[in-house]
Amino acid sequence: MKKIVRGFVLLVTILLLQLTILPANEALSDKEAIVLTELNIKIMPEFINPENWDYNIPSLLVGYHGTFTNHSETPYSGEIKVSVPTHLPNFQPSFIAQFQGPEDSAPIEENYTVNVQEGYISWTPQNEIGPNENYYFVLEYFSAPIEGVVDRSFAFEYVAETPINNLNIAVYAPYKARNFQIDKEADLGSMTFGLEFFMYEYTEITVGEVYDLHVSYTKEDIVTTMDALNDFSAPNDETHASFKQPELKQDSGFFNAENIILLSLAIVFVGGFVFMIVRKNKQPNDNAKEKIQAPKKIVNKEEELKKIRKLLADGQIDENTYKEKRAKLG
Repeated sequence: MKKIVRGFVLLVTILLLQLTILPANEALSDKEAIVLTELNIKIMPEFINPENWDYNIPSLLVGYHGTFTNHSETPYSGEIKVSVPTHLPNFQPSFIAQFQGPEDSAPIEENYTVNVQEGYISWTPQNEIGPNENYYFVLEYFSAPIEGVVDRSFAFEYVAETPINNLNIAVYAPYKARNFQIDKEADLGSMTFGLEFFMYEYTEITVGEVYDLHVSYTKEDIVTTMDALNDFSAPNDETHASFKQPELKQDSGFFNAENIILLSLAIVFVGGFVFMIVRKNKQPNDNAKEKIQAPKKIVNKEEELKKIRKLLADGQIDENTYKEKRAKLG
């Protein structure tokens, strides 16, 4: 009788192991089939404000530019999850898209879901990821962790969820920021378009590693970097020849539902830093040329924009007046 009981207990134990442990191992195997191999994090305080943002609150734009690689022998069509700090004040996702390659300028926007309680964004790629293929993505979000009125500061933290071959964290100083400081020494530092830039490089990242930075600076105005870039003219030399761009626009419809725009400051360290702002709904080149060839209209608008921005920076008009005047310019 004891042998029968022991045999029954052993059988039940085996069945329980099959029902619990085996499915967990299968899930782990599915998760490991796709691996985050590269991740570039862009930290951009006061770069631009999304629609309906309180302009008296400095915003922080963070972009994840990464590469998932399918190491399995079968196509991957499952879900992708990326942790994000949904607990931060005014957290809101901005854009999630797939690039066909590192130099692709026509991203495919992905439909995503935000889990505020568990702190992650998930999406299923529109196109499956083939064996040994790479999936290039961008994920951007805004938040308001910046504290202080004139002397401002914020903290940033990234915790590795998976092993990563290469991790880069880039921090950009805001427009007209003084005494810009980061509590850790950067591996690279430079200045382009009058903006300070700091890069941190890491390799062979393990699960659970924490990468945190504390940033502080002094800034007396609320003019964003995008507003400043609108008024910037690149030096007339070979180094900046490729930076000649049509006017960058930030108006009341910049982040509306009908025309969501990917705002991604992608920096490439190949003989210099290249600024790239990619729009989801790009206008044909012919139309762009036609707009550039309207000198009177463009010159007048630029001059008026400079005037009202100077009035705002000097404190002669408030934010509401600034927005009203800008809206009238179209």
